[in-house]
Amino acid sequence: MALSRRGVRTVVALAACGAVVAGCSAQPGTAAVVNGTRITESQVDAATRDWNTISAQPVSLSQVAHTLVQAELFEPIATDAGYGYSDQQVEQALSQAATSQQMQPPEEYSEAAIDLGRFILQQGDISQSQDAQDLLTRLQQATDQAALEMNPRYGTPDSAGQIVPTSYPWLHQEDQGEQTGQSGQSEQQPGG
Repeated sequence: MALSRRGVRTVVALAACGAVVAGCSAQPGTAAVVNGTRITESQVDAATRDWNTISAQPVSLSQVAHTLVQAELFEPIATDAGYGYSDQQVEQALSQAATSQQMQPPEEYSEAAIDLGRFILQQGDISQSQDAQDLLTRLQQATDQAALEMNPRYGTPDSAGQIVPTSYPWLHQEDQGEQTGQSGQSEQQPGG
């Protein structure tokens, strides 16, 4: 069956529109893009899993995604200021931290967990340094100027460049009075 000229033009136009729409959307599996560097959902998952394996204080996927975004911006600033860590140094520090909390470190850390650990080590060193204020100001400037796209699953950047939980205004949240029911008593949440 042959297409008419109009049919061919319609197919070409639809294909072009599809390409434009696909080009504008984030790649599937993307947690964030920071200045063109992609942080994948699998990297966030791996870093979260590794961190929760070695820490007595578990973290959420959103917390890890936010920290990996900050790490992407902070690492060059901290390293240029002399606060660099090799992957081996980070792995050793993470394993020591796990052992001190009587946790079992993984046989191998994910690259994202190493990035997370590096950020924590650098942040700790810098917070104790004399140039802390200058470096934190540089981080804030880098954050303000960053080209940042965030998967709403992990939060959205606010006007100050901070990642906050995504709000969905079309979803209605019950207020405390509606949750108490007729007896006026709140229901106990799991773990609470």
